[in-house]
Amino acid sequence: MWYNGYISVGYPNSGFGVLIMRVAFDQIEIEVNYLGYVAPKPGWFIAAHSHQQYEMHFITKGKGINKFESGQIEFYKNVVYMAPPGEVHEQFSDLQDPMEIFFMPFSIMGLKKDLPRIYAPFPLIQNELQTIRQLQENLGALNIFHVQMRLIELIWKIISPSLEQEKTEEHRGSPHTASVYTSSQQIVEQAIVYIHNHKLENPGIEEIAAVCHISSRQLSRVFTQAMHSTIHAFIQHERYLWACRELLQTHKPIEEISEELHLGSKQYFSSWFKSFSLKSPMVYRNDNYG
Repeated sequence: MWYNGYISVGYPNSGFGVLIMRVAFDQIEIEVNYLGYVAPKPGWFIAAHSHQQYEMHFITKGKGINKFESGQIEFYKNVVYMAPPGEVHEQFSDLQDPMEIFFMPFSIMGLKKDLPRIYAPFPLIQNELQTIRQLQENLGALNIFHVQMRLIELIWKIISPSLEQEKTEEHRGSPHTASVYTSSQQIVEQAIVYIHNHKLENPGIEEIAAVCHISSRQLSRVFTQAMHSTIHAFIQHERYLWACRELLQTHKPIEEISEELHLGSKQYFSSWFKSFSLKSPMVYRNDNYG
């Protein structure tokens, strides 16, 4: 994710998932207003409506129909749909295979023209969104900030091809700049995917750099510029979020979670976990589930 300038966050007391976050990068700003959720109940529907902003829909379970003025499309698991500003649309959940949706209105400032409608498969979103939902209900503001940044990263990953096209047009006549931008983005995305898939093994920067076919020094520089985080800190936070999910959503013994993270003893795992949450794994689990 490519951003610079500033990040501002608000936490209104309006129930689950409400957030206001603005991220500035280059000449573009993305502002996320809140994360909404519709549980997978048979036959639910959302009446025709529109927004002045974009609205991203993440379908994580089941199937349904999205209708808009010029037709309709099928919604199914792991599909992402972005409605452009002003589009009138309505959703209907299937009776036999009810649909679960996360939705997020957001604004983009600084565009030369509106982005087109997006409708595409986007795997690996269900676990990510369920984890974010669970963590937002149970963690303090500092950690909420980190998981909310993951929401911004999801939006960025989905809309970046369209933004890249606009950026390329803007820099037409300067192909070197556009080429470096795209190459760096691809490196960071490849590194993040590898970390996501191998976080339990605690991969080192040399291992990730080899997958990205660049030097560890170059990867460190590009990753830190893009994510405003060292690659080591990013890996450890990914591992911490995984540990939180296992503590909250499973009944695994703490020793088993520690072993899966390759952290050795229960005592070391407890010390490592407390460096993020200020609570031991046992206290964290008991506080949330009594």
